[in-house]
Amino acid sequence: MAKKKRRGVSAMQEINMKPAMNLILILIPLLLTSMEAVRIAVINVSTPQIGPASEATPPDTRPEDRPLKLTIALTNRGITVFARDQVVENSDDPLGPTLPKIEGQEEDADGNMVNAMVYDIDKLREMLVDFKEANPAEENIIITAEPNIKFKDIVTIMDVSREMEDGERRRSLFPQVVLSAGVA
Repeated sequence: MAKKKRRGVSAMQEINMKPAMNLILILIPLLLTSMEAVRIAVINVSTPQIGPASEATPPDTRPEDRPLKLTIALTNRGITVFARDQVVENSDDPLGPTLPKIEGQEEDADGNMVNAMVYDIDKLREMLVDFKEANPAEENIIITAEPNIKFKDIVTIMDVSREMEDGERRRSLFPQVVLSAGVA
């Protein structure tokens, strides 16, 4: 019997793996170097303690003897500052926030600078320095914000309240930041 060769069926060819191996060889160093560029930042904050006071203290006769209990409330209208459970009033508008928003520029979602109403960071820094000079032992500050306030603004206020640049050195203001529930 004569054997017939089948036409159209060829021997199995080997798959060329060189392009896939080259891609993997290039991707490994690329991924390793990009991981080094990613930095994770941590902001240390405390949460308010819930529960009764450890001991009842009678009210002091002088307001200066009470704890400072410095609180910054961020709202859409501006920054309201509380000290010793009292609002620090704005002399121009007693019913408004302590530091109303001012015209300035901020970054939009695309990274472009646009005109907008922004928080008056410089006046807040001056006010915090005055509070620190009057109460040098105080290290706590409470920051609270309305739910629609941008996280970037809260972090900026936290940074301003922690320390400031005094010439070429940094000066500590209120390093113990406590984030509290939103403004009612």
